[in-house]
Amino acid sequence: MQISLDQFLSAIMARVDNLEATIDDLRMRTNIAMRLVKFMAPDFTRDDVKKAVEEELEVTMNAGLMEENERGEEITDRLTDNIYDWLQGDVSELKERMDEYRKKLQEAMEAEKSKVIDVAPASFVNQLGQERGPKKGKILF
Repeated sequence: MQISLDQFLSAIMARVDNLEATIDDLRMRTNIAMRLVKFMAPDFTRDDVKKAVEEELEVTMNAGLMEENERGEEITDRLTDNIYDWLQGDVSELKERMDEYRKKLQEAMEAEKSKVIDVAPASFVNQLGQERGPKKGKILF
């Protein structure tokens, strides 16, 4: 079965769009669930968040999704700070990181615009695969 490059790229983009929609849905559900937790336990502290982060990292490690050496106090503290600030409504750092991410993404897109991908037509590829004289050329894909 042969498909054109355009069909292949369209299929890939459809999958990426589907994944993006799924991630957005999961993010919204997680945000709502966490807001409910905050409303039900309004007096939670940073230590409560840290305990939850440590427990989740322990479960992740026991499940084999994380190595012991990947888990450290720095990761725990960073996750705790990010989650606690987010639950408290302090999103200034998140906004800064998103702005930085958008800037890098824009720069990458600008750099990609200057690059050109040349695709050989099928007839050219077939010519390369033909046998010629004593040397029998073959194309390896």
